[in-house]
Amino acid sequence: MSAWLKGLKEVELHLDRWAFDLSDVGFWWRPKEGLNPIGGLVRHITGSSLRLLSYAFPQELPDWAKKGREWELQGEPEAKEVVEARFREAWARLLSAFQSLREEELGQEVPVGTQGLKAPRAHILHHLVEHAQHHAGQIIYARKLLG
Repeated sequence: MSAWLKGLKEVELHLDRWAFDLSDVGFWWRPKEGLNPIGGLVRHITGSSLRLLSYAFPQELPDWAKKGREWELQGEPEAKEVVEARFREAWARLLSAFQSLREEELGQEVPVGTQGLKAPRAHILHHLVEHAQHHAGQIIYARKLLG
């Protein structure tokens, strides 16, 4: 579990360094038409992480997190401060959930997705961290392309 917490904290550090200091123009810049902007990737990391957390520990999602992947990645730009505030709020929620996790909860099977297929809670939480790390890497690469 400490590796998962470390992974979540690394994502936050990467976004602080590579995304949140950009102007709105840089935040929504696309390396090529049809590719995901940094801001879209931040929205997706935030929304998908909350959705995965809600499978692991059922809870209500904010309306914006229910919009899904397409809106997160390709939807209209919005103020960077709004996206960052959502990320910070979601990350505090995630860190709290991971810190309060008990070992005996990891093997419990929980329903996932619209089909309600069962998966061990540990698999969902592991995927959450890996998925966020993956997209943080894309943000770093895009930022380096931006210059």
